[in-house]
Parts: sequence; C-alpha cells; structure tokens
Amino acid sequence: MKQRNHRAKYPLALLSIAMLLGVITCSTEHSTPFTLPKPSGPYVIGIMNLFLMDESRPETFTPDPDDHREISAIIWYPAEKPEKGKPVSFMEHHQEKAKIFKRFAPLPDSVFELISRVTTHSYQDAPLTKRKKPFPLLVFSHAYWASVTQSTVLMEELASHGYVVVSVAHPYETPYIMIGDDHIKSFDPMNEEFRKRGEERKAAFPFQKQISLTLDRDTLDELIRAIHERRPKTLESVDIWMEDVRFIIDELEKMNQHGSFFNGALETERVGVFGHSFGGAVSGQACLVDDRIKAGINMDGLQLGDLFEKNLTKPFMFMHHDNIGAKNKTPNLLFFERAENTAYLIVIEGTRHLNFSDISLPGYRELLQLPAEALGPLEGNRCLKIINTYAVAFFDKHLRGKDSGLL
Repeated sequence: MKQRNHRAKYPLALLSIAMLLGVITCSTEHSTPFTLPKPSGPYVIGIMNLFLMDESRPETFTPDPDDHREISAIIWYPAEKPEKGKPVSFMEHHQEKAKIFKRFAPLPDSVFELISRVTTHSYQDAPLTKRKKPFPLLVFSHAYWASVTQSTVLMEELASHGYVVVSVAHPYETPYIMIGDDHIKSFDPMNEEFRKRGEERKAAFPFQKQISLTLDRDTLDELIRAIHERRPKTLESVDIWMEDVRFIIDELEKMNQHGSFFNGALETERVGVFGHSFGGAVSGQACLVDDRIKAGINMDGLQLGDLFEKNLTKPFMFMHHDNIGAKNKTPNLLFFERAENTAYLIVIEGTRHLNFSDISLPGYRELLQLPAEALGPLEGNRCLKIINTYAVAFFDKHLRGKDSGLL
C-alpha cells in the first residue's frame, strides 16, 4: 500500500517584520526574543546529555590511528516533574557556544545571551515517569554542519507524546559535541576530510539542481546516479552517521537493562529514525540495515546511499519544502514510487529548507540576521505544528498501531 502524493495545504500567513524587530530590540533584563510552543502531549519532559566512545571504530576524520569515534547525544523522555528546578535554557553554555558559532557568523555576544534567556519545556535529569508499557525509541540526525539541538521543538513534542527521543551529534560534521555536562569540543570545517566533502557537493550541485526541472523517471534515475558517482566521500559519511545511529541504539539497549536509568522502559525492538536534510538521508539508509528500526522519516533531504539500489521495505515518509516554481517539488519521488511498504510523500506549502528546524520560530531568523528568503511565507509556529503533527501521526501509526486518520 502507498499513500499517493499527499500535499499538506494550509493558509499562508505573513508576519510583521516591524513587530518582530520590536520584540528583538526590547532586550530588558527579563525579555526573550522568541518562545517555544508548548508541547501538546500529556507527558512532562526530562532531558539528559550523553557522551560515549565507540572503541570499535577508528575516527577517519583525523590522521591519528588511535582516535576512536566520540559520540554525544541529547535524550528527551517522558518524566515526572521535579519538585525543584526550572526548564533548561534553549541554549545552554551560551558563552562557549558563542565562541564556536562566531567563527562562521559575526554575531555580537548579545545575540547568544538573548537566545540563552529562552527556556524550553524540558527538565534536566528529571525522574523517568511511571509507565504501563515501554516507550518507543526514536533517533534523530541533524542536518549537515547543524547542531544537535536544531529541532528542539520537535524533540519536545514527540517526548510529550510518550517517546524517548535521542538527537545524535555526528562529530566533525557538526560544529561541536558535548563531553559530559560542561565541556564542549568544537570542530574545524577546514578539516581535510570535511573539505573534500564540500568539493564533492559543489561538483554535484548542477545535477541536483536539475532534479527540480523534471518528472521523467529515467532522467531522475540518471541524475541521482550522477550525484552518487561524484560524492564518494559523502556516501562514506552516510554510512558513518548510520553507524552512529546504530551505536546509539546499542547503548540505549544497555541503558534499558535492569538497574539502569530506563530499566525496561524502552521498546528497543521497535525503533523509529528521522532526520533533517543530510540526516534524513541517513534515516533512509538506517532503515535498510538495522532490523530494530521499523519506520523512518526523511525531512527535506535528498536521499543518498543504498536506497538507490535497494527498495524501502519499511514504512517511510518523505517530507519536502515547497520549491516554488519547480516542476518537481519532490526530489525523492523515485524512492517513494519504488517503496515496497507504506510510503508517504508530503510537500508543505509556503516553506523552505530551513523551515524544518527551530529557525521557523517567529523572531529566531531575525535574531540570527538570516535573509528573509531563508524561510517561506508560512507562519513559523504553524509550520512547526504541521511538521510535529505529521511526525507524531506517522510514528503513532507505524510504531504503536495507533491511527489518527491523518495519514
């Protein structure tokens, strides 16, 4: 069974830039530049940091043969509200992170201080809630050179609906990882391996651009094949990230043992994966190779990897932004049509690529001084609500057997 080209159509709403700037510049001691929408599920949300080393894998981004793969992650989970304490900041350790991000974007320190005033809905290391059934496990991969916290709104929404959600930081292809609760390790984009991947991306860009110009299946096949041929290092990263995801699932299985934090509360044999952009391609790849993974979502990423040669056999959703004027708004059309299980192909009208992250939050883009065209005209909170609603509905249906009727 397949779900045919299901377009999510919603009225467009333009925000008043003047109002947004008014919010941003009014930086009194207690003001915040934007707020996170309240999650719609019944659960309080706990949050914890995770740092691990995979001693079975060498780190290929460094020349040192003794380096092994270091993985950090953040876990959001259904929790009991602690008696004391308040939700964590949207940007913890903002001073250290400011030093990292200012290497790429010349923003004043005040911007990062303002972001740090924004609070989330998650409580640090809160007790796990009591449960009657195990919670499904979801693993998220960020976009290329994006942050582990890039989609906090979505992570909180899923956790509020009874999912344990892990966002993985993929080292050397993200600006930083957290080592423990306090130490930040940053990465240099001038790294030789990183540079090679950038060159590949430039070489393949003309072919990727042509995908939006055609719906001819043979032409699409040729274009995707050409992209794969020109991006061998990128395909290597797809596998590296996919192994990061599998390693995290392995570690969560250990944390699910008797006497450990989750103590049997995780359903580790029915795992969902999802990701944005490059992380979305990684989710498709992971669905092919790990039997514990039962369903996945690619959020606006061109699907790369072995799906070009093998068909999806697990429920999968392809989300796409509204590529206005394009003949083909769905770059993953071939993978959708070749799927051998339930598949969904969704375009969210009035969006662009960055809308599939917290940058959609009204006020956030302006604070980061991104150009207006970085986001589509769909009102930011409405955009995030659409993404949240479809993600919850998809995982509810294919991990829990709970059909909302939306799909």
